[in-house]
Amino acid sequence: MTDALVLSLCGLAAGLVVALVDGHRAVPLAATAAGVGLLPTMSAVGGEPATLLMFLAVTGTVVTVLAAEALAVRWPWVAGLDPDVSLFSPPDALFGPRSARLLAAVLSLPVASWVSFNIPIGGIVGVEGLLFASAYVWCCGVVRLVVARTVEDLSVGVVAVALAGASAWLVRGGPGAIDEAAVLVALGPVIGATVGWLSGRHHRRRSALPSS
Repeated sequence: MTDALVLSLCGLAAGLVVALVDGHRAVPLAATAAGVGLLPTMSAVGGEPATLLMFLAVTGTVVTVLAAEALAVRWPWVAGLDPDVSLFSPPDALFGPRSARLLAAVLSLPVASWVSFNIPIGGIVGVEGLLFASAYVWCCGVVRLVVARTVEDLSVGVVAVALAGASAWLVRGGPGAIDEAAVLVALGPVIGATVGWLSGRHHRRRSALPSS
């Protein structure tokens, strides 16, 4: 019971960070939070290989964001898309995006709890609590995708869904599913490189513009 509670609290904290984090470093922060929050579940199900896989996924995402941004800043100048610019709705809406995501994260709690207690996956029964962290982080990632206003929002959602999906896949298949989980977590570094590149291009563009 204590182990299940710890796993659930880790998933809860990770999901809240995924739902609420904003700004220039949202993707690496969300990836780190999701990875740390899901790590106990991954370790409990897949042992050392699963732990190493999640560590590499998070590290790879953070490194690719920073490396792609540093490379883009030094590349010959071209116009760049700012991944933090609102594309789909005005920033001065009645309710801010973070408030909407917080409400959705709260509403995701009973959904993740229901999944954890009622959906048996493979040889692991949901009542054992192993599925809650994966389900909740996945729900919060989907929330980011559904209410996304920026490329950064979409990227956070994709990374969270990928990491949570890998964790749930391991719960379903056990240590033998490590290869399939690796395919999912590989999305993290890919998304990280994309967001880092866009941020770096936009930063160079902004720096190149004449000051008023």
